[in-house]
This record gives sequence, C-alpha cells and structure tokens, in this order.
Amino acid sequence: MIKFKKIFFVNLFILHFLTLNSFAITDALIATVGNKPLTHFDLINEMKMILILSGKVLSEENKEELRSIALKSVTGRLIKQIELEKYNFDDFNQDDISKEINKIAAGLNTSMNTLKNSFAHNNVDLSILENRIEIELKWNGLMFDLYKNRVNINLDVINEQLEAIKDQNFIEEYLLYEILIESVEKEKLQIKINTIINEINNNGFEKTAIKHSQAKSSIRGGKLGWVKETMISERFKKILKETKVGSITKPFLMPEGVLLLKLEEKRKKHNIINLEETKNKLLQSEKKRKLDMFALSHFNKIRKTTEVEYNF
Repeated sequence: MIKFKKIFFVNLFILHFLTLNSFAITDALIATVGNKPLTHFDLINEMKMILILSGKVLSEENKEELRSIALKSVTGRLIKQIELEKYNFDDFNQDDISKEINKIAAGLNTSMNTLKNSFAHNNVDLSILENRIEIELKWNGLMFDLYKNRVNINLDVINEQLEAIKDQNFIEEYLLYEILIESVEKEKLQIKINTIINEINNNGFEKTAIKHSQAKSSIRGGKLGWVKETMISERFKKILKETKVGSITKPFLMPEGVLLLKLEEKRKKHNIINLEETKNKLLQSEKKRKLDMFALSHFNKIRKTTEVEYNF
C-alpha cells in the first residue's frame, strides 16, 4: 500500500493532469440514468475521489480504465438513489458517516484531517464522499427491511464449523480477491467463464474484477483482504487449502452468480478461540452474506429495467 504522505504529491498532479487532458470540469450532461442527470462534473469528481481513496497515480495508460470505473460507480449510485426514492426510504444513522470516513482514513494509514486536506487540495468537496456513504447506508437499510425475513441460518452448519476449529492450535488466514459474475443462461455459462478467465490471463485479476465483477469489492480490484478460515464455509475452505498461492480457484456456482477467488497469500496464526464470540461472528457473517446476495439480485433486477442514455 502506498503510504499516505506520498499521496499528496500524487493528488496535486491529479487536477493538473485531468485539466490538461480535456477533462476540464463542466456541467455538461453526459448521461441520463432513469430520471437522474449524470454530468461531466459528477464523473470528474468521482475519478478524483477514486484516485484519492486508492492512492494510485493517473496516467495516459489508466485514464480510460479510471473513467470506466467512475462511470460504473456513479451510474450504480444513481440507480440505488432512484430505488430509495421509490420506497421513500430515508433511514440511516448520521454518525455512521463519520465512522465510515474514519475507517477509510485508517485504511490509508492516515488521519481524518489529512484525508480532508487531500480532498481540499484537489478541489473535491468532502460532501461528495459523504453522499456516497449516505446512499450506501440507506441502501443497506432498505435491503435489510425488504429481505430480513428471508434470511435463514442453518445453526447445525455453524456448530459444525465451531467443532472443527475449537481444538486447533493454529488457523490459516487467506489474502483473497474475488470476481463475481452475474448469472447467465446455463448454455452460455461456460462461454462466459472462459471469457473471464481469458481476460484474467491477458489483463490481470484486478483489472478484470474492476471491469466485470458484480461484487462491492470490484472498485478495489476485487480485494477482500485477509480472511480467517474460521469465517469461511467448509465448501470454500476445502478448495482454498488445495489452492496454490497466486492461483485462482475453480468457479463456484452461487445463487447470486459465479464466483472466482484468487489466493494472493496465506499465513498461519496462533488460535485463541472464544467459542461464543466466534459463533456470533459466524452468524453475523452468514447473515451479511445472504443479505448481500439478496441486495445484489435486487440491484441487478432494477439495473436491467432502468433506462440509461449516454450522450457520447
């Protein structure tokens, strides 16, 4: 990870580069998402925000890729906003916005003030990030309200996982990346998988995740981070134990689509387990996974029915 103190030099370059390369900020309409306008101003600010939060340097080589990521991100957010308005859903905790920004700053190994200064140096209003977080908080709340009664957890499976790890002296942790492909018709499935694998071989896992993954992690190149084996189902754990570092697992067929995992690294950690605490974490993890599955399915459904008209 780039140390945040270096990002200031990167960020000071962002605005200059964007302006010099015909990306000057204007209010020109570049797309209409449902009944929502998407302007050049929105797109440029999203591009700058992605660079700030990722610590990456903008170049001629990645400019179009960045633009594609930003367009996908803003479009998705507008679709969610339309759905929130449809349900008249406005429930969220204002304090959670600050908590999320603090998490972002911590992930960049910096302070909240330094992050704010970075936004200011690049003429990006922090309210744009706050709005992005607010919409995601509301979306999560709406999805919970709509699907909470459909989340069923098999306690026998949870107890089996606990039984399997309670006497282990060491546990594995995996540094994982993911690509989640939207479901397609059975006869087209293998063609789709082969297309994604070919793109991974040609362009790398992270670029393919950014372009094709339906998961929330796509904006981070599919990065899930370090995951303890205690938080992984037996189905995935068995495959990961057999997967070589740097390799990609076989495709997993999931209700929400097709999942590919990349094992970037693994390590052993001394296992000090609190059974009750671990059980609660497993329950929460499984509930979140199922809610994410419903949320993704819901988003894909409304995305297909939302008219998006581009002006370029």
